[in-house]
Amino acid sequence: MNDDLETGPKKTEWLSLGKAAALLGVHTMTLRRWSDSGRFPSYRTPGGHRRFSRKDIDSYLARQQGSPENQLPATWADAALVQTRQEVAHHQGNRWLQKVVEGDLRNEYRELGHQLMGLLLQYVATEEPNGSFIDEAERIGRLYGAYGRRVGLSLTSILEATLFFRDILVESSLKIPSTTYVESDASLRILRRVNQIVNAVQLAVTDYYERARR
Repeated sequence: MNDDLETGPKKTEWLSLGKAAALLGVHTMTLRRWSDSGRFPSYRTPGGHRRFSRKDIDSYLARQQGSPENQLPATWADAALVQTRQEVAHHQGNRWLQKVVEGDLRNEYRELGHQLMGLLLQYVATEEPNGSFIDEAERIGRLYGAYGRRVGLSLTSILEATLFFRDILVESSLKIPSTTYVESDASLRILRRVNQIVNAVQLAVTDYYERARR
């Protein structure tokens, strides 16, 4: 049986935690917390795995449509991705970028980038974030540190890379009020949360390099 899709006696389409979280656009930790609190219905298989109804997911997504506040995180993420592609294309000569794009770990860097963007999107969208988001940012930061050392990047270079992407994320959040109908306070919330996550990544990178030198 496909682990991502099951059908019960009433032909209900049941999805795994990972598949359901991807459709909802949230982190698996977020959906697990929603399930535990009763905010989002689920059932457990005999093996203890969570399953979520596709009908419940579709209903939730339908309720989210039409609200500028609910669309805000996705709007910001789309703008940030577009600007990232443009800025990367204009800075191909940067040494750290060449190491990332042309090196043996380019796929690993790409996956880390996806993880970080996904984490930021969930952190921005969460009403009451907890420390698990910062913990995940620190984990990503340590991996950036490990990959940076493997491709020969100095600590200065890898921090330059994180500052490069921070600028893009910040600029994208500041542009939101001019492209949507949300209040300017919304972009400020995104700005603060972006800084919290990127700060955690940078501190973890620095800590990794310092420990590696000892």
